[in-house]
Amino acid sequence: MIDTVILSIQRSNAVSISNPTNETLGWNQQSNTSAYTKFIRNPSKRDLDSGLYFPRLTGIKRKIEGRADSFIKIEFSVPKLLYKNNLDEVEEKDFSVILELLQDRLMRMGIAVQEKYLRYASVSAVHYSKNIQLVDGYTSQFVISELNKVDIRKSFDFTKTRFMNDGQSICAYANAHSFVIYDKIADLKKDSKRAIDKDQTKYQRSLFDELDKKELYEVLRFEIRLSKKQKLNSLFKKLGFSENPTFKDVFSKKISQSVVSYYWKTLIENNSLLLFSFVTGPKDILKQILIVDPKLKPKQALYFTNLVIMTKDGNGTRELRSILSKYSDNRTWYRIKDDIKKVVVLLKKVRQKDWFYQVEEALTKFEPFKANPP
Repeated sequence: MIDTVILSIQRSNAVSISNPTNETLGWNQQSNTSAYTKFIRNPSKRDLDSGLYFPRLTGIKRKIEGRADSFIKIEFSVPKLLYKNNLDEVEEKDFSVILELLQDRLMRMGIAVQEKYLRYASVSAVHYSKNIQLVDGYTSQFVISELNKVDIRKSFDFTKTRFMNDGQSICAYANAHSFVIYDKIADLKKDSKRAIDKDQTKYQRSLFDELDKKELYEVLRFEIRLSKKQKLNSLFKKLGFSENPTFKDVFSKKISQSVVSYYWKTLIENNSLLLFSFVTGPKDILKQILIVDPKLKPKQALYFTNLVIMTKDGNGTRELRSILSKYSDNRTWYRIKDDIKKVVVLLKKVRQKDWFYQVEEALTKFEPFKANPP
């Protein structure tokens, strides 16, 4: 459901306190410009040694026309706060407990904030996620390698795409948002420099050894990171939700499901072309095409067969388009792309891609994943 969130509260709604049973650290200036001064506040060594998860605090004092506007940003992973890991997913019913835990961690860091100010805090960024357990022998790395062949629309305004960590992750991103797909279990054992999740707790790292012994889990993780308030608002408006949401608003299964499903459908499902499992032999593909459409002319059937082979080979559709672009215009490519869609329709009737429908079923049900269900 929801993972990382950045809340903003007015500095006047937070009270600095001294805890006699624990040392607390003050604010340390990080930067100072003509427009603002930025401070950070970290948990104490004793707090970190406790094994508990703590938020990141940033204090910002903006200088606006002779007056100061001070506020605090509170960044944290919601499931890590509750479970000390983000393999287990939170549910809407956990919200009150999350607020209590957040208050406790802030108190340990020397800051008291009333529950209402956290519940209705403004959200400046949020990451929605879904952990999907693959079954029937499918691995996350295999699925990611297939998804890497998708021709992602440039109109979605992503500036870059990366296929990383030996095929264990793929990321499409821009300054305001990103869509990351990765092998969650494999990521647990990576160091912070190589891991997608760079803020792993000690407990979360220990999960890998436990799950590896069970040999039960292949978990594909989707993360949609809405890192700018403007992008967050525009997406919420597009999906029919209110702009300028509070923490209470974004902590929603309906919104989480809508956001993750929207990115999946826009970037993957609507552009999947050949995300279906075919027998690799050319003659077998030709047989399947002719079985589905026996009235198809042999020349057309051979052409469709070759499209399947060329699209599945190497880096898939993107590489094929790159090769053909040197010898033809965009209209030619779009005609070929339409033909690819036609053969997809034919072959979908023969054999479905099981992993593809496992993902779709998981997004439809959107049930919370638990590493160790009761």
